[in-house]
Amino acid sequence: MRAQRVSAALITNTISKPGGAEYVTIAMYDSLRKLKNVHAFILGREDYIDVNAFTKWVVPDLAYDISKHYVHMRRFPLNTLLDFRKYDLVVNTRSNEVLAPAHVHYLHGVIPPYIVGSNEAMMYYEVAYGIERRHIRDIIRSLLHLIQLKITKLVLVNSRYTTNLLATLGLKAEVLHPPVRSKEVMQYINTKWLYRKRFIINISRISPGKRLEIIPLIASKIPEAKFVLVGSIQDYNYYLKLMKLKKLANADNFLIIPNISRHEIYRLLNDSIIYLHMASHETFGISIVESMAAGCIPVVYKDGGPWYDILEERDGLYGYSYSTIEEAIERIRDIVSNPYRHVEVSERARLRALVFDEQIFEAKFREIIKSFLK
Repeated sequence: MRAQRVSAALITNTISKPGGAEYVTIAMYDSLRKLKNVHAFILGREDYIDVNAFTKWVVPDLAYDISKHYVHMRRFPLNTLLDFRKYDLVVNTRSNEVLAPAHVHYLHGVIPPYIVGSNEAMMYYEVAYGIERRHIRDIIRSLLHLIQLKITKLVLVNSRYTTNLLATLGLKAEVLHPPVRSKEVMQYINTKWLYRKRFIINISRISPGKRLEIIPLIASKIPEAKFVLVGSIQDYNYYLKLMKLKKLANADNFLIIPNISRHEIYRLLNDSIIYLHMASHETFGISIVESMAAGCIPVVYKDGGPWYDILEERDGLYGYSYSTIEEAIERIRDIVSNPYRHVEVSERARLRALVFDEQIFEAKFREIIKSFLK
């Protein structure tokens, strides 16, 4: 007897823009399409997928396949919710942003101000949903309580750090670290760490909330190194602010390179010795692991997923942490001034990155889905 064909829907917000959350959805789709008798779709809020732009950061075969199975989804009027009934399995890949029922929810973190208190998150909800600040806390609480009351069968989260945050709300979750293109990055790296330029790189969305304004201040204290910020400009006024701070701090060694392809990023990683991560409550940090795959030594804030999940709360093994700006300057200056003392840290960081490779993510996700389809 032939196995029954199963239809699966992956709910998301955006899919075309390069980003860690988008790539989680893409990797989940790639995992599902490799399962026999599973017909996968992506339901998103973008009107359509610009395939030409999409193929700049997603392999063409996968990009074209997603575009053929993409369904535009409105903001959940009743008929949209009823449409979910035609799918045998629904996975909400962006539960932090998209309030929709599903069999499986994937959380990229606990949205502030419930735990952390980020103005960026509050601004997002105001702009995206027209929700006043005083209502945000109640909406997030309601979402988490709905999940807690077993509307979903399984909650997946991106890090052990996020699991601990949810535990304070009485919610159990399983960790499924995001997919990282570690092996792909390694293919583009051919310069040994000791022979690289003194580049300190940061890969980030250029928008408020990432604490990028601290980089020119640090750069001004370490003129012998070059600080490179790479990422898409999400807030042009914030970009102008960074350029102004660069001038005020006399940080001529601070360079912003916006909106470049991933292969151009790989070339910069090939020249870099340190990855400086500024966000203070990052729940994971895909770009950190990508840089580690290139052999860069991560210097991260001593909290969040970068510290608990990626560095495993150990300084000097896979990288280093800091609690203050002065401590970050000290860490970077020591690596730049004494490179031979840190060669082994670079090598361990590179091997550590393989633990988070996208192939491992896809294999784990497939096993999770198979258990639902039995």
